Amino acid sequence: MYIKPISSNNKDKRTIKQEIEGIYQAGPLPEPICKSSCSDYNAAQGCNRHCISAPEMLSSEDETYPLEKLVAPLVFEIKKLGVFHPCWSCEGHNDTEGKLWKIPRVWFYSDSVVHVRALVIAIDQINNIHHLSTRWSIVVTYSDPSNPNTTFSLEPQLSNADLNIELLQSDMKTIYTNIEVEFRKACGILQKNDH
Repeated sequence: MYIKPISSNNKDKRTIKQEIEGIYQAGPLPEPICKSSCSDYNAAQGCNRHCISAPEMLSSEDETYPLEKLVAPLVFEIKKLGVFHPCWSCEGHNDTEGKLWKIPRVWFYSDSVVHVRALVIAIDQINNIHHLSTRWSIVVTYSDPSNPNTTFSLEPQLSNADLNIELLQSDMKTIYTNIEVEFRKACGILQKNDH
């Protein structure tokens, strides 16, 4: 079955162009990425995803609820893009019997569906080029009923019965190592296709 796409007009194309230009204007964020009050930030050394303070500095409740150390670099890199607002994360956990209990994921807000589209393209490229243990995707997820903002989640699809926490955490590392480059390429793809 074929369903014709909704016809796009020049206004729609201008909107996509403006949204992509907004990505280039917003990111990557200037250093320090986490918080301007980061006491460990050194301009000579720069800011990086493996900073020992990142788990605390990326959290809005830093002392009480710092980010888990293995997911902090991914949250850092998503925030660094400048157009996404991470709001919750989990590095993944096994149960008491050593079986996968909670998957790694990062929840975030976005002001633009075009930005989310670019991120989907980037994650698909990482899936295809780097052969992750399972496909990762962006999904709309549950948010507090009183919260008017839509929450998105970057998370693995559990289609492979052989998945384990080590493989998924290795995937996270591959994603955070490549996400900025692939996101910029994805923006270029959307920009080229809006003509």
